[in-house]
Amino acid sequence: MGQRMTRRQVEEGLNLYEEKNYDAAIKKWTISLQKMKSNRLRFSTLGHLASASRDRGRNKDYLVYAVQQIDIAHELDDNNLRAQAYLTLARANEMLADYFKAVSYARSTLQYSPPGGSIQGYAVLTMADSYIGLCNFSKVVECLDKALIISHENVDHLMEVQVLSTMGKVYLALKDFSKAHAYQRRALEMALSNAAFNDGQNVNVTSKFVRLTKLKLATPLRLMGDFENANKYVEEAMGAASSLGDRPVQAKCLVCIGDIQRSQNNNEVACKKYEAAIQMLQDMNDRYSYTLAMIGLVKAFLALNTQKQTANEILATALSTSTSMGNKLLQARCHLLNERMLKLDHQLEEARRVLDTAQRLYQEADLLCSVCKTSMGMQPDRIQILPCTHMFHERCIMDLLQKWTHQAQPCPKCNQNVLFSRSYIALLCS
Repeated sequence: MGQRMTRRQVEEGLNLYEEKNYDAAIKKWTISLQKMKSNRLRFSTLGHLASASRDRGRNKDYLVYAVQQIDIAHELDDNNLRAQAYLTLARANEMLADYFKAVSYARSTLQYSPPGGSIQGYAVLTMADSYIGLCNFSKVVECLDKALIISHENVDHLMEVQVLSTMGKVYLALKDFSKAHAYQRRALEMALSNAAFNDGQNVNVTSKFVRLTKLKLATPLRLMGDFENANKYVEEAMGAASSLGDRPVQAKCLVCIGDIQRSQNNNEVACKKYEAAIQMLQDMNDRYSYTLAMIGLVKAFLALNTQKQTANEILATALSTSTSMGNKLLQARCHLLNERMLKLDHQLEEARRVLDTAQRLYQEADLLCSVCKTSMGMQPDRIQILPCTHMFHERCIMDLLQKWTHQAQPCPKCNQNVLFSRSYIALLCS
């Protein structure tokens, strides 16, 4: 009788969550967990709590529940449960910007899950997001190619949305804004289509991806100078996130709105947005977005020519945080911003030294075009990624691209003869 009541409480929690009564659902699951005797029921309930913690921005709780899940999976000696728990562990560590651990746990997911199943696709996607954090873009593309194949084999449209969106993040990091926009636009179109034809199941999940892709589309639009549409999409994402209590998306929207305001020289408004976002992101332990918000705030302070000491302190924190994450591009961005500040103070020798450090970080991230020997991602440019995953300025390999329609061509870096694979063609948006 007692266990039947416990199962009913779990179901009631699921109903409350579907009704967007999130805190009541979490309370219901937490109370029922204390009375559970079945390890399998404990495992699934911990999964509900983990998902709820992720959606509410409680990233450390997300990790705690994942650790408890893996203990149960080992106790039951169940590989399917191990795969699920390792995937949750991987995702939690990726959100906490502990990227090496995330990759390791994602590999464990692949080890314990059936080949070609959706769970393998999501594990590879988590690896791709982690490799973005580590600035290993060749690995990102390799993982996305695998995830795309799995998404097609399993007819998993939400997985494909994430593949497209993550590829957009790659081009955004490389400052090819038109390709970043193309990928995010396609991701949004697919997310909207999926939501429109949703049969009533997973409504919360599909709506989440709609607001996430709107948010991600706003950034390349801003960087291309389309402030009207950038503002439109981020406001729509913010409105949906606010109505649902989606704090992670709310915080990221604040950063994006700050960026848009700063780009339009509304720097005082931008500062307020960044400051609000920084507090939220710090509470959520989202180190990556926290660093982006700090960099934006420093830029706004520089534009206002105010609070120089505070700007220096914030930039030092941003550099320290990006270094602890192992993200070379964020470190380089901090050094380039520091170079600007040093030039303003006429410390030209120190500015040159800092610029050298930034350029070295781009080279360490393997972002040196092997044709022209200059860095990719320091300035806006068109970038081309070959199927062997090597990257070049598009202008540097234009002859190769023009010959590609007739026969395989050697990659200028690895000399491998490469043709577009079927899955790779499906990724192309330009």
